[in-house]
Amino acid sequence: MNYSTHQEINELKGHMSLTFEQDKSFEGFCERNFPNYKSSRYEAIALRVFYGKELVVTLYAVDRDRRDRNESEKLPVKKFKTSGLSLAGVLPFIKELNFTLTTGAPGSDDIEVINK
Repeated sequence: MNYSTHQEINELKGHMSLTFEQDKSFEGFCERNFPNYKSSRYEAIALRVFYGKELVVTLYAVDRDRRDRNESEKLPVKKFKTSGLSLAGVLPFIKELNFTLTTGAPGSDDIEVINK
């Protein structure tokens, strides 16, 4: 099987995991960095980070009041967005960051390391 594409790659995709410091939490991070976010009303469920010309962090949080009255199968979430965060402001919350990015080449999800 030939895995070489012989083309310029300009995009990698993957999954990422983040572990907060022991004395810090996702909820605490959200309350500190997103105006109007209150853990008594919302439950943070997702975080999107975009870095381009600026750093934009978007938080998706379930509205607890609306969830209890919701008849839809979809979760009612509120989107909180900020571009006021700096990497220096985020790093103190992070204990570990782990991610792997791939080109999406056939078989890249099922690889075998041969140089052990």
